[in-house]
Amino acid sequence: WYADDKNEGWLSETEYKTLKNSMLKSVYENGGFYVGRYEAGIDTTTGTNRTSNTDKNSDGKYTMPSTVPVTKADAYPYTYVTRTQAQNLASKVNAGTKTSSLMFGLQWDLVLAFMHNKGNIADSTLTSNSTTMGNYKVNLWTIKNANAKYSTDYGSTFTACPNPFKKESYSSILLTTGADSSFSVQNIYDIAGNVYEWTLEKTDRGSLPCAQRGGDFYDTGSGSPAAKRNNFYTFSTNYSIGFRVTLW
Repeated sequence: WYADDKNEGWLSETEYKTLKNSMLKSVYENGGFYVGRYEAGIDTTTGTNRTSNTDKNSDGKYTMPSTVPVTKADAYPYTYVTRTQAQNLASKVNAGTKTSSLMFGLQWDLVLAFMHNKGNIADSTLTSNSTTMGNYKVNLWTIKNANAKYSTDYGSTFTACPNPFKKESYSSILLTTGADSSFSVQNIYDIAGNVYEWTLEKTDRGSLPCAQRGGDFYDTGSGSPAAKRNNFYTFSTNYSIGFRVTLW
């Protein structure tokens, strides 16, 4: 845990420890946890993609955005959120009797272990070069999903993908969630590439305490594999950072 004076609604140290202990207890008793099949998104049928973060009070602190996130294919990636905003959004989804949250760093690592153990994905693919499993600028993919959309201007506008949509040269293209089965491992999409994802992990960088994982569409699979940790400020927010919901 660490202090955050740039956002409203960040967990107190006690609340953070309680949440983490709740997750650990549930994993121990139930043998695991649930994770969103897709990156958190904005439903294309009810909302528009975010192109900035203006969710601030008069005191300058970030508040929670009003758009409710969805976990479904073909949604706009929910970007332009701080780590605390992402946690507030994740914690308020309709989870029934479950607790919803961002993933702790331990959970992210367990997802990768699950992919390795159950999906026979090589450690090197997860930790060194994830090009073959994610939307990176050097992944020359072919998308046959008629509902997918793409953006070449960092998410400012999205266009329906032609069918098929074949990328034949290195380029940075942001895609809607779950755009193609080639980005899926054990039925979990975009754990590598497309957008980085906020976690509740604390980095070892004092002024950059927020950890994001998994790489984005502007990176290479070798420079930002699935296991990659990036360090950011509590007020960091841009086009390439989203999040994913977990339940326990």
